[in-house]
Amino acid sequence: MESKLARIVKTFTFRLALVYVGLFSLSVIVLFTFVYAFATSYLQTQTSDSIRTRYNYLLNDYRENGSAGIASRISELIAQDDEGTEIYLLVNREYEKMAGNLNVWPHAAEKEGPFEKDGQWIRFHIEGTRSTPKGIEVRAIVIPLSKWRWLLVGENTQSSEKIEQIIIQTFWASLLLTLVMAFIGAIVMTRSVMGRINVINRSAGTIMHGNISTRIPYTRGGDEFDDLSANLNQMLDKIEMLLLSIGQFASNIAHDLRSPLSRIINRLDAGLRSIDRQNPAYKLLEKNIRDMEGLVGTFNSILKISELEAGSDVRTFEPCDLTAIIRDLVELYEPYAAEKNIALVSKIGVPTLISGEKNLLTQAFANLIDNAIKFTPEGGRITIAREKTDRQTDIVIADSGPGIAPEYRDKVFEKFFRLEQSRGSKGNGLGLSLVAAIARIHGAKILLEDNAPGLKVRVVFTQR
Repeated sequence: MESKLARIVKTFTFRLALVYVGLFSLSVIVLFTFVYAFATSYLQTQTSDSIRTRYNYLLNDYRENGSAGIASRISELIAQDDEGTEIYLLVNREYEKMAGNLNVWPHAAEKEGPFEKDGQWIRFHIEGTRSTPKGIEVRAIVIPLSKWRWLLVGENTQSSEKIEQIIIQTFWASLLLTLVMAFIGAIVMTRSVMGRINVINRSAGTIMHGNISTRIPYTRGGDEFDDLSANLNQMLDKIEMLLLSIGQFASNIAHDLRSPLSRIINRLDAGLRSIDRQNPAYKLLEKNIRDMEGLVGTFNSILKISELEAGSDVRTFEPCDLTAIIRDLVELYEPYAAEKNIALVSKIGVPTLISGEKNLLTQAFANLIDNAIKFTPEGGRITIAREKTDRQTDIVIADSGPGIAPEYRDKVFEKFFRLEQSRGSKGNGLGLSLVAAIARIHGAKILLEDNAPGLKVRVVFTQR
């Protein structure tokens, strides 16, 4: 059995919701990409401005007080740097340290671009800490103050990297939350839409099973599903009216023609009794009478099916023993089956009680047994058995005939449908239609299965 979640995932609504999830997730990615690019650019600009400001400050000290003044000012700035992000180094011509908190001149630093006239933007790593074992990146400027002095002013990017890391972590958390919430929203939206569609599907299933008076309920909220339900109900009203009109038309024709045909049969029968059997007209009249009786039988079947489908009669069902009905029918049809050397066997032993109308059930099983004998070749076998579970009782009629191809198994219950397209054999194509109508008013289902070889007709009575 397929789970509810699996059914939801397969729906078009869910797939459409996933498209919106993808678009929304893409918008989150684009937004955070813009935020990340803007933030990193802003932090880099702030770092550059901070370095440039401190350089200008030190340059003024150098111009006023020389090397001693700038060395003293560097010591003050280092002492005032509570976060320890600022980097300073003043060296002589041989790159020997004169002041600062950097011990070695970064000769292998990566050059990023020029600074003012003779300076250079550089990027390098200094010794790391336990939390940053790979080293701390520093962005700085180096510039000659004179032929004998070089100055490096920089700032480590540890705080900027933390902010960038926070942005990235926030992005992944937001994206994950977005996907989870969007997925939940897709399921909720799909369940809501499926709930409305399932109402229509259940009503359609009820209508397809014969209850054409069923209508699709709707909330009158004015949404698109209510409009659809209202339009479908109007369509069903017209279809029901047309079907009732056609059914009534067929019933009226059958009813109106049955009486004159019966009178014609009576007159032909009276004329037949007045003619000698050796007279050639005798056989002609006898054949006409049989054909007329066949027409009357067809009209009677049409009227019976119309009556059952209309459900105009209030029926009082009583306990019926299917075993007794099958036993009586087997006794009735055994001589007919014996003429074709067909074994007709009933394996229903114990009483099988259901609630129903005995005459109708007898007619239904008589039609099924008659069809089985009709299409089973000589030397064949027909078996009637019972299969019972806690919730249903199945009466199975299995023959060894040619069977029915799967593509025709639903059509054989249609009125006047016959597998023999030439319609040369005896019959009117109403037998199984009558069986289906009788089964329907008893709440039973008829299933046609392959008996390999032959056909297996399963009449399923569900316990009420």
